[in-house]
Amino acid sequence: MRHPLRTLLLVFGLATTLSVALLCGTPASAATSSLEWAMLSKVNATRTAYGLRALPMRADLNYFARKQSLAMATRHALFHSNLSVICCYTLIGENVGYGPTLTRVHLAFLASPSHRANILDRRWGGAGIGVASSGGYLWVTEIFRAPY
Repeated sequence: MRHPLRTLLLVFGLATTLSVALLCGTPASAATSSLEWAMLSKVNATRTAYGLRALPMRADLNYFARKQSLAMATRHALFHSNLSVICCYTLIGENVGYGPTLTRVHLAFLASPSHRANILDRRWGGAGIGVASSGGYLWVTEIFRAPY
């Protein structure tokens, strides 16, 4: 019998880590939604439980994460963004998924080896979170980047 969270993740999530171009930016502003802050809090609680530093929210990453989540929610389809169209080369990781609550999405990410690896990667220096709501689901994009 399959574990329900693993099944949820297989249906609702994808993860990747790439070396691509990324816009250099500043910390997130007050424009970051409460759902985005809540998801970053879940990520950082997991990281600190494993002895890793908490990641700051980055406005440049939020912009692209939010754009990706809105695109997935609009199409009701899960897919990765094309981060190679941005500038400033660095190591980057992306988790995308959807589910009925942020907690369910986060637990599904942790149940997947590739998503979990992105969340717990020691190389990350910042994160951006995008959350969009559509069709009773929250569409989530987490973008992680190495320090410059």
